Amino acid sequence: MKKVFFALIFVGTLVNNATAADDLQRYKEECLSVIDKPQVEVTSSYGKLRYNYTKGKEYLRRETIKQYEENGRKVPDDFIPIGLTKVRDGFNFNMSVGQIEISHGYECVYPERIETHLGYYTPTIYILKDLEKDSCLYEVALKHEKTHMQIYIEALDYFLPELKKTADGLFETVGVKIVAPGQRADIVAKELNVAYLQVLQQKVERWRQEVEDEQVKLDSAEQYILENKLCEKFDKK
Repeated sequence: MKKVFFALIFVGTLVNNATAADDLQRYKEECLSVIDKPQVEVTSSYGKLRYNYTKGKEYLRRETIKQYEENGRKVPDDFIPIGLTKVRDGFNFNMSVGQIEISHGYECVYPERIETHLGYYTPTIYILKDLEKDSCLYEVALKHEKTHMQIYIEALDYFLPELKKTADGLFETVGVKIVAPGQRADIVAKELNVAYLQVLQQKVERWRQEVEDEQVKLDSAEQYILENKLCEKFDKK
């Protein structure tokens, strides 16, 4: 008899949960019928590119090691970088949340405006200070690092419409949240904010990895060998 008793309680719980979910959906639909879609703004920036010709081998190697380690790679022991591009991206998200009363003491929190920004700040190209200006190695290093910067710019240009599309679709995907009697509206509003933010963060993180994968290709051993051979041929002339 005990088994039957617990089984009946379990089934009853499922029914109650289903009913509660139906009620919650009803309140969400009531909320959606009276609110407007949020305004969405997505912006970007490249940052102002800087050039630095004052750093020596020790600095460039140390900073190169940091970049490699961030991406799970190791710098060869005999590698001496003659150039380096340092770029940091900044992702910002802000959402204003509205609140209205609906029926039976329930309230609804919803997004009024969504703002997100993705861009670069203080992008800097470093060229080894010991390189003679206009020499072959100098020109190769400068071209190599400019290519890195161009990859960053093109990657941002390519990704921005995708980010805008995702941001525009957030309202349809995430929607609103209902505040039940006795719940704190500010806590529910924070949960709504986090739900919206997480979708965009995941999108940006995938993009960041794709960009770094492209940068790694440019820094392959084969590419460096090719560039060095170009200067060796030039110096023999």
